[in-house]
Amino acid sequence: MRKLLIVIFIFFPILLIGCSEKLPYAEVNRDSENVGGSISFDYDLDLGIITIGGENEQIQYYKEDIAKGWEESGNRVGIKFTAPVKVKEYETGTLSYQGKTISSGDFYREVNGQKIGEVVVYPLIKDINKDIEIKITWQDGIEEQTYKLKIAKGTTLMQQKKHAYACYFAW
Repeated sequence: MRKLLIVIFIFFPILLIGCSEKLPYAEVNRDSENVGGSISFDYDLDLGIITIGGENEQIQYYKEDIAKGWEESGNRVGIKFTAPVKVKEYETGTLSYQGKTISSGDFYREVNGQKIGEVVVYPLIKDINKDIEIKITWQDGIEEQTYKLKIAKGTTLMQQKKHAYACYFAW
């Protein structure tokens, strides 16, 4: 009996400390500006897989925009993640993708005095055949979630428009 109590008092707390709560995947939608253009969007809630585009659809090209955090020109899509209902401490989360990390302070906004946990990302699409991983930890003690952004077959990337310049000489 004594050995059993020792096992319970020593190992049970260790198990509890080492376990993170697992949440269902977040609600995922296109951003309100539809960055990327008028392209198809599908989200598999059970697997955390986001699929953008489709046959004969094109992802738009954007110039760099430092105000939006776009340090590089290229093809982008806008994706909005809304935290699962159980998340209450938005100040302790992180999100990472393509070498960028978004801190917890950017995870929420207030609407009518209520905190709403959401974050919008704009991944740069360089290769339509390569999936992009987006990792989110909504708050301390919550297991990290990994989402995969896939580009559907038949989707193309809009090319940067070349400007033609004409010179006129007056005699």
